[in-house]
Amino acid sequence: MVLLALGVIISALGVGLIARTVDPDRFALILGTIEWRWVIAAVAGVGATYAAREQRWAILLRPLIFRRAALWRALLTGQLLNLLLPIRIGDVVRSVLVGREPTGSFARALGSVLIEKAWDWLMLCLLIVIVAWAAPLPAWFLLPARTIGLMALLVLIGFTGVALTPEAWITRGVTWLDRALTPLPQRWHTLVLNNTRRLLDSLGALRHQAAIVGAASWSLVFWSLSVIINYAVLRAYGVEDWLAAAALLAVLMIGVALPPSIAGLGIFEGLTMLTLQAFGFSLETALAVGVTLHAVVVVPLIVGTAWSWLYRVTRERAAAELVDL
Repeated sequence: MVLLALGVIISALGVGLIARTVDPDRFALILGTIEWRWVIAAVAGVGATYAAREQRWAILLRPLIFRRAALWRALLTGQLLNLLLPIRIGDVVRSVLVGREPTGSFARALGSVLIEKAWDWLMLCLLIVIVAWAAPLPAWFLLPARTIGLMALLVLIGFTGVALTPEAWITRGVTWLDRALTPLPQRWHTLVLNNTRRLLDSLGALRHQAAIVGAASWSLVFWSLSVIINYAVLRAYGVEDWLAAAALLAVLMIGVALPPSIAGLGIFEGLTMLTLQAFGFSLETALAVGVTLHAVVVVPLIVGTAWSWLYRVTRERAAAELVDL
């Protein structure tokens, strides 16, 4: 409740500060110049990013096989919760949803999500390096960028360590854990040991070249599409600037995740204004881009999540009717 209240306060402060900064008449005028074909292209790009993320997740979950509808539902639900709530519990929730599937395992799913997030940190670090090389980053962004760079370095070291650890050492470590858990009740002993094994199994994806290449490839597709989405929204207001699109993606990926807010409201638009102002955008144009991009990200996610659950309910009802017959 405290985080929820804090999120509401931060979002309200952000919206209030933005409202006092821009000229409402000019903002409305700029909104009226929007080219909807570019917005439609951006929405299509959002759908493609989730397809790329679903493909990457399916690779990291192997050898477990899931129905595509189940992966889509879990992925969209988790992302929606991450977006709407000031505490990022969506990744845990989607691991729970997949873990409840007939072939599922919560520990295995959680491990795959951790690897997925690690890939995103690495790609974000690469994007920051590219943007910093092409144009100087704003001073207020340097500290978070360096923090992400350090995290990416630690992740890379961790990846390398897991990939190079001999199987015999892992087996020996599990055996040691088995002995250390002996004083616990049998139920807890089995639960901890089994989940640890499944988590280690999920990290085994780092030892398979096909999994590494597949995850890296789909990560590159996802991040490239994200830059294209930003560019399409900029084009909706007559602006052609790939560098601004890439810089905006880097800033939003870091900035929206840090302060607690409700659906990033106020924070998303404020960061967009700060970033695009450095590229010569007027405040009103930057705000129009921020509002449009926010809607492009949020609305398809809400619709897609609702449709995925409606599809499940419809299938369950149809199956129940067949049983009754």
